[in-house]
Amino acid sequence: MRRITWENSVQTVKCWPRWKRFALLAVVSPTLLAALVSLGFYANLHRTAQAMSGTSLPKLPVLTKTQRLLIIAPHCDDETLGAGGLIAQARQSGIPVRVVFLTNGDAFPAACALVTRRLPTRATDYVHLGELRQKEALKALAALGVGTESVTFLGYPDRGLNALWEDHWLPSAPYRSPYTNRSSTPRGAYCGAALVTDIKGVLEQFRPTDVFVTHPADDHMDHSIGASFTEAALEGTSLKNTLLHYYIVHRGDWPLPQGYSPQLNLVPPSGFALADTHWRSLVLSPETQKAKERALNQYSSQLELCGRQLRSFLRGNEIFGATVEPSIGTSQVAKVRDAQGDDVVRFANPATDLTALSAQVENESLRVTLQLRGAAAPGVRYGLRLRTSSGVYLARTLQSPQLIQTGKRELTYTLPLAQLRLGESGALNTLWLSAETGMTTRYIVDRTGYRRFILRNP
Repeated sequence: MRRITWENSVQTVKCWPRWKRFALLAVVSPTLLAALVSLGFYANLHRTAQAMSGTSLPKLPVLTKTQRLLIIAPHCDDETLGAGGLIAQARQSGIPVRVVFLTNGDAFPAACALVTRRLPTRATDYVHLGELRQKEALKALAALGVGTESVTFLGYPDRGLNALWEDHWLPSAPYRSPYTNRSSTPRGAYCGAALVTDIKGVLEQFRPTDVFVTHPADDHMDHSIGASFTEAALEGTSLKNTLLHYYIVHRGDWPLPQGYSPQLNLVPPSGFALADTHWRSLVLSPETQKAKERALNQYSSQLELCGRQLRSFLRGNEIFGATVEPSIGTSQVAKVRDAQGDDVVRFANPATDLTALSAQVENESLRVTLQLRGAAAPGVRYGLRLRTSSGVYLARTLQSPQLIQTGKRELTYTLPLAQLRLGESGALNTLWLSAETGMTTRYIVDRTGYRRFILRNP
């Protein structure tokens, strides 16, 4: 490192002391390295998005009047962001549409402070925010052609759906929202079993041909687990031919480029190129695009804070995905492929990037394998979570020094089938499996979301 000064147009070179050079490198190098990695990641992300924008996805089949569409949204505005165009086109064709909101979207501190003009915020302020968002949702859906009679607010806790799924399944142990300080809906306790029952009630009453819900790999936990609750509810109905479609709202910096670009089309997040979701595109007519924009404009409480990101969904199309339901057997490995490389931390540290989750039956045990983009590392925490249709929930941390030392790109966990309390021999059972990586239990770097597997009890 040299410092250069100019004196009377004569260059004088002065060398810094060696200790200063080493001190500067110690400070600058990690920061510079992180900056270069981030720059490379985002350049690659934008380049990939630009390349994908020129590709044509398969088209979603044309809507017909024999269809009945149920849209399940974790929060007020998700229905417009992910499926507003679909809703508008269906209503323009006279196709019945029902919209169900799992929560009121009331656990948003910044929006709460903005709406109430108060700091610190109180529980009643969050309740007020939820009521406001309900009113915004009704106005947005009216702009899309959906009447109040076709809208249901279930009122479960915003930012609490994962807790219902994992820790508060039964009404004997209800969840209490740290935001609204509520622990029940007008119908009963905040618990997972009650939410499944409520969704099931809507399904049986409306009897949709198609259900649209947020994707299991959505970064927002309410969105991710909303898919699992919907799958569990569908499983308990008589609806055998209902099709399940996924839409996505949160995944890294998606959609790219950010901002209002109605001339562009949405494409799947770049990390999904190697995943097992099969995407289809719904092209929106100019009239439908305008209806979706009018609907989004009703969400003033959200647009004031994150308008640039929300307006990124005002594009010339919408995308919906479907996945294959893997079956676990003794002679085959059931496998789902995860999105990868679409987060800067996962991009920089392949040991944290999950690529697949597989399961098989072996010697009266369930063998589950997590596959990684890089070799497993000692500093990374690996976890596995499981829930069965019979109510069993398990969470395990997988730390295997032997596998980590040999540099393998997978971790395996074996669980005796007897612990799963499966149904009678030969019966079909549903397992939801989720893998995660992180530095601590709170800092999660990658998560597959709960993926559904079918297991026939030997």
